[in-house]
Amino acid sequence: MKLARLLAGLDYEGIEGDAEVEVSGLSYDSRKSGPGHLFFSLARAPERNRANIEDALSRGARAVVVRGGDAGAARPAVTIVRSERPRLLMGAAAARFFGSPSERIDLIGVTGTSGKTTSTYLLQSMFEAAGRPTGIIGTIGTFIRGRKVYSGLTTPESLDIEASLREMEREGVRVAAAEVSSIGIAEGRADHLNFRACLFTNLGRDHLDYHGTIENYFAAKLRLFAEILPRSRRSDAVAIVRGDDPYGQRILNAVSGRKVSFGFEAGLDAHPIEYAASLSGIHAIISVLGRKITIDSSLVGEPNLLNILGASAVSVALGIEPEAVEEGARRCPGAPGRMEAIAARPGVNALVDYAHKPDALEAVLRTVRKLTPGRIICVFGCGGDRDRGKRPIMGGIAARLADVPIVTSDNPRSEDPIAIIREIEDGLAEEGRSRAMDASGVGPRYYLVQPDRRAAIRLGLEIASAGDTVLIAGKGHEDYQLLGSQVIHFDDREVVREIAAELSGAKH
Repeated sequence: MKLARLLAGLDYEGIEGDAEVEVSGLSYDSRKSGPGHLFFSLARAPERNRANIEDALSRGARAVVVRGGDAGAARPAVTIVRSERPRLLMGAAAARFFGSPSERIDLIGVTGTSGKTTSTYLLQSMFEAAGRPTGIIGTIGTFIRGRKVYSGLTTPESLDIEASLREMEREGVRVAAAEVSSIGIAEGRADHLNFRACLFTNLGRDHLDYHGTIENYFAAKLRLFAEILPRSRRSDAVAIVRGDDPYGQRILNAVSGRKVSFGFEAGLDAHPIEYAASLSGIHAIISVLGRKITIDSSLVGEPNLLNILGASAVSVALGIEPEAVEEGARRCPGAPGRMEAIAARPGVNALVDYAHKPDALEAVLRTVRKLTPGRIICVFGCGGDRDRGKRPIMGGIAARLADVPIVTSDNPRSEDPIAIIREIEDGLAEEGRSRAMDASGVGPRYYLVQPDRRAAIRLGLEIASAGDTVLIAGKGHEDYQLLGSQVIHFDDREVVREIAAELSGAKH
């Protein structure tokens, strides 16, 4: 496609050079640039910007999109496109280059603080039970017919989304469930997508290191429903919103198009009529837009019942029959690292969960409390280079809701792990907990600290008795740990299995 045609009518400041240059591909990562590419330079630091441009040109890029007046190392023979908002321009150009596949694929956007990943897995299972192959775009990766094609950002850059949707279309996939993060919305990665439906799960404290305030965080979520969804070229677009969440109510009040509410309250469009939850799963009878649906799921706890209600509401609203919803809920194993049960010692339950923010940790602990006859031993930490304000909050939550909190390291990144732990301890101390020097006789007013995550998980499993639940929270599906500049292999699920086997062997 000629550059002039690709950018015709789009928002940019000007073109310097040959506007008729042929564009063979698009890229924003200079390492993935190739001959004939239009390269979008997104870096804000001038030195990094110049280095990226030079690298892209050395790989054959023919045109470069730059912010403002700095063309960096662009050579005289190279066409320069100047744009103050290169990310938005990239989204519009990518949609045009790949033929706007979201106009033909039923794209379902899922946003909220918690439950996004599990909701996409439920949606895939329900739509595929109805015979409609469904792709997933999200935290764990982008999957097309079971094949992972991308791993990185929860909401990929617009270029990656459009390319993935085009590949889905080529492979006969006509439905895609995509996690849409607040940062992705704020950066414009979803602006040029045509959503068939958008699902809001809930809202709690998260990403305040980026957004600054909870209201700014909510404003990004709201924008998906109040601005992006109404712009969709799908005339039958629908908003599916948790109606018993205060922020969900604000979204429902702001949306003027078709909308469906869900939650525990009987007056909502999708709600449970009756249900029972245990560590073996959920049995429920739910009402969805007047249709009665029986749910038998291996997923654990009330938060997952909410995820099932939301996914069921989307499915029925988009024409999926109740029988397929039932079958989809039954066969869905859930998302990796979300309330995932791992075989540990006899009589001891071990759960690995991604809960790395206050609301999520509170929800999972409250869920586990209802299902655990014995003690809850909670192994958790907080990530470095992220919202520091949540650290004492999460310490306080563990102090109130866990019997034995064990504070450890998460992904400290560039921060000192001990300094992070101290900030978590502030919250435990405020709730009247004291640090125990060792695990012997640890009582209800104490907590333990073990900075080494593997050793902390071992400690939790060693002190557990029959009827106890060991919850390892914070990393979920992640198979790495970020320590300074190092990325080391670390998977909580693998570690639990290894330690459980060691402890079992020691007893024999």
